[in-house]
Amino acid sequence: MNQIGLGRKVSSTVPPEQYLLPRRLTMRSYRMWNAPGVLDQGGTAQCVAYSGFKYLITGPVLNHPSWPPVDLYRECQKVDEWEGEDWDGGTSVAALFKVLKAKGFVTEYKWAYDAATVVGHLLTTGPVVMGTSWYRNMFMPHEETGYLECNGANDGGHAWLAIGANKKRINPDKSVGAIRMVNSWGTKWGPQRGRAWISFNDLDKLIKDRGEACVATELKISFWDPREDERGTAWV
Repeated sequence: MNQIGLGRKVSSTVPPEQYLLPRRLTMRSYRMWNAPGVLDQGGTAQCVAYSGFKYLITGPVLNHPSWPPVDLYRECQKVDEWEGEDWDGGTSVAALFKVLKAKGFVTEYKWAYDAATVVGHLLTTGPVVMGTSWYRNMFMPHEETGYLECNGANDGGHAWLAIGANKKRINPDKSVGAIRMVNSWGTKWGPQRGRAWISFNDLDKLIKDRGEACVATELKISFWDPREDERGTAWV
């Protein structure tokens, strides 16, 4: 497996109540969103940018940015709450969506802080960008089950994309219900080529440990090219 990096920072900004995602009720028990391909951030601290880039190219709205995640990462570091642009310092999910809104890819964006709200959105509306702690035993999914085991030492923060949910799936610990995630560590990560399962119980644990989930009203737009920003012609 290639070198892997983390890079998600926890923002100190708490969104007002009007920016909290409402819980959606549904009779649907299973849904997976079209998320072709697996990205690879390598050993960089660019997981937030990679998860945001993957969010844009995953259904139901499919955008195809003409710039790589590294450019998105640079833009996030310019607007996040930390001074300087430390290449290995990472950035926040809040900065990601601030940039995506400024560039016209999304309008409003909202936050969820519990597993039930995340699952409801996955089943009814679309994928979810997750920012969570990353525990030692999460660096490689279980070889046989493809599940992440969310325990061990806390080794930092990571951003990743939740792409589906199955409320009836029986997990290895006999609990019921799991979400499907896609990571940004290439197709050699894990037995399921860059994807893994997380039980609802572990999802709840991750969110309660300073985790966050963010979704947006995404627009189908022309492509932003950051190289043209200084001349005011950022649309190609």
